[in-house]
Amino acid sequence: MEITKLWISLGTIVSPITGTFFTKIITQHNHKYLLWYKGDYLIKPGDKITVNNNGFIISEKLRAVNIIQIDKYSPTLWRVMHNMSSCPGDREPETPYCASTTRCIFKTCPHGKTRLTP
Repeated sequence: MEITKLWISLGTIVSPITGTFFTKIITQHNHKYLLWYKGDYLIKPGDKITVNNNGFIISEKLRAVNIIQIDKYSPTLWRVMHNMSSCPGDREPETPYCASTTRCIFKTCPHGKTRLTP
């Protein structure tokens, strides 16, 4: 028997120092959770995430996602994490360049920015 869950992303915070992502999701039962994961794909707001026996299907494609932890969503924690984020893509998504001097272990920018500093 295959069990399928449907989640919808409400937003993602990138952690350049750890190479991980924090995504706020809402389930089909209207419960909100914070998904901490490592993967090769930035889950964008509005993305539909289907979880089944095959893995994670995001935007109709099977994606490599390694769940580190899932917690109940806390607006206070989300606000603190967003304010502490050192990734310029979390704050300035329209800017095509990353001028951050913070260490970033992503080989390519999850937000698609071009890094200006070494």
